[in-house]
Amino acid sequence: MSVHTGRLLLRPRDPFLLPERALLTSVLADAGLLGAPLAGDDNAFAVGERFLQLVTFAGCSVRIELSPVGDAPFCHIRFAGPFRRPVFLSGRNTRPPRCPACRALLRSWKESLPDREAPEPMPIACPACGEASPPWDYDWKEQAGFGRLFVWIEEVFPGEATPTPALMALLAEATGYEWRHFYLQD
Repeated sequence: MSVHTGRLLLRPRDPFLLPERALLTSVLADAGLLGAPLAGDDNAFAVGERFLQLVTFAGCSVRIELSPVGDAPFCHIRFAGPFRRPVFLSGRNTRPPRCPACRALLRSWKESLPDREAPEPMPIACPACGEASPPWDYDWKEQAGFGRLFVWIEEVFPGEATPTPALMALLAEATGYEWRHFYLQD
């Protein structure tokens, strides 16, 4: 079994907004980001013919598999959600976020985050300045995020791929709101 390379995740900037999954599927397929659905999984798709024009890869030895070869991991796209309320996604690459007021690190972020099942996440008081802010307002440095629906681009090393401005504009135009991205490793 190979180690998970990572994933690039796209989500609405406002974690409470819930885009229509059918609309996203249609728009992203028409744009060429999504290819054919993967067998046996309604949430997973092969990459489309314009994938490499909508997601930019940078690095000295980028290597991605765009189609399955045996049981080896390959780059594909999946939807996660919809969730009833915003959920927090983090991974082994997630580091302490910075306070939106004073930029101090929230070193105790794991203990400070509200329970995933809590009805409404409570603001977190910064230990440095005392300013209380919702957890999604902290600066997670593209290493964690909150949302109700996510577009996952699987088998992408964190920071090695970036959604193009054209892709982010396409999502904003289709849904009527701004989008953000972040990276995770399991």
